[in-house]
Amino acid sequence: MSRLVLAGTALLLLGACDKFNIPAPPAQGGSDTLASATPPATPKPKLVSRRPAEVDPEMVARRFDAIQRELRRLVVAEETYYAENGIYTDDPTRLGFRPATGNDVRFLWVTRTGWAASAAHADVPGRNCIVFVGRSHEPPKTMRDQRAGREGAPVCDAPPRRRSPSPPASTPSLAAEDRPRGGTADTGSALDAVDPGIQMRVDLRNLVRSQESYYANQGIYSRRTEPFALQYLWHKGVTISILSANDAAWSARATHVSRPGKSCVIWLGPVAQRPATDAEKRSSEQPGIPVCDD
Repeated sequence: MSRLVLAGTALLLLGACDKFNIPAPPAQGGSDTLASATPPATPKPKLVSRRPAEVDPEMVARRFDAIQRELRRLVVAEETYYAENGIYTDDPTRLGFRPATGNDVRFLWVTRTGWAASAAHADVPGRNCIVFVGRSHEPPKTMRDQRAGREGAPVCDAPPRRRSPSPPASTPSLAAEDRPRGGTADTGSALDAVDPGIQMRVDLRNLVRSQESYYANQGIYSRRTEPFALQYLWHKGVTISILSANDAAWSARATHVSRPGKSCVIWLGPVAQRPATDAEKRSSEQPGIPVCDD
């Protein structure tokens, strides 16, 4: 009988255990809610558009100043070569010309009577400087602003303007044509800086070509320089005087205001008498080749 009582008691205990629930442990921080099993989604970073870095106007001005000096050196080198050889060249080795590191100097065109070149720097993309000598082609223009200059004068694109704060409301705004314009100012012609002796020889070389063109049209050499004004402009300070001219020969003299008492002379064809320089009485042994006083 006792065994039956024990068995019944055990069954009652097992039934009570099935109905007993163990409480879940409390959430951290004292919260009664259960932590979520799924982690929160990480927000995606917003894409921020970046504007291209602005070019420093002061840096551009410095680069262009250096480029203009390079082009001035190139003008002197080309004029010196032309005075000796009667022709221009695009070979930097013959000119003894080597650009500074970072400056890219390229010839746009070169003929027997003129040339043009462009110069740029990698730090200033989309802008350049130009220079030309001679009238055989149309003067070149800069890359961005389409600027053109005088013969022998380096010209550059305008550097970007530095941003400035808006003027006070009481200050009237300037009209577009009255606003100050940024940019490297045009310089004088580099031809004026060439040695006067070279200038005189260059002009006598140009006189040879002018006389040949005149003879082809008129059948005679000119006794005046005025007909050549459309072909060449003599260097500043140089005076060309034609000493003799006929249908077979001519001779001429060049002087410079900075060299009183000295001159250069040239002749071509069977002249009656070869001209001599003023100071040293020098005379060229070859036709069409100028000779000068030292």
